[in-house]
Amino acid sequence: MICFNPKLNLETHLHKKAVFATFAPVFYRTFILFFNNRLIMRHYEVNFVVNPVLSGDEVKATAENIQKEITGAGASIVHADEMGLRQLAYPINKRSTGYYYCIEFACEASEWLVKFELNLKRNENLLRFLTVKLDKYGIKYNDDKRKGLIGTRSKKKEASASASAPAPAAIIDDKEIEAVLAPEVIDLDV
Repeated sequence: MICFNPKLNLETHLHKKAVFATFAPVFYRTFILFFNNRLIMRHYEVNFVVNPVLSGDEVKATAENIQKEITGAGASIVHADEMGLRQLAYPINKRSTGYYYCIEFACEASEWLVKFELNLKRNENLLRFLTVKLDKYGIKYNDDKRKGLIGTRSKKKEASASASAPAPAAIIDDKEIEAVLAPEVIDLDV
């Protein structure tokens, strides 16, 4: 309905905004939190590099503070991996090495991630950080990696490799070895 009265148009416009504002969050939350009667969790992974000048206790305390901040926001830590001291690809703040950490966590809401990343930026003990949202393939890859299916040889492959290898020969005398290794001399002048 088009009305030429500007006051009436403004009121209907405000009314439409109010209706959208009351219904949208309810629908949005019910859709996000439950899908097929299951609680949906978003999976994230934060990788960070700690300054190598710090002592071992300070490095661990920095990682623990970040883990406490994640759990304090209501997220659950799926896996925390300390990769140790590694060489950097390029110098950062005149440092060529750093302690690498990777923390995978799951949470329902992601509004707190902005404040979390701001705290990581302000943390002077960190050289770099990266927060990534994992899709279903990233979650499966990390899960398989923790189970040992990725990155190491599986037991089935090792068993098949050992079965296809020839069985060790019986103990051979030195004379037999010399006979096998000695070249055969053929006289062509005769």
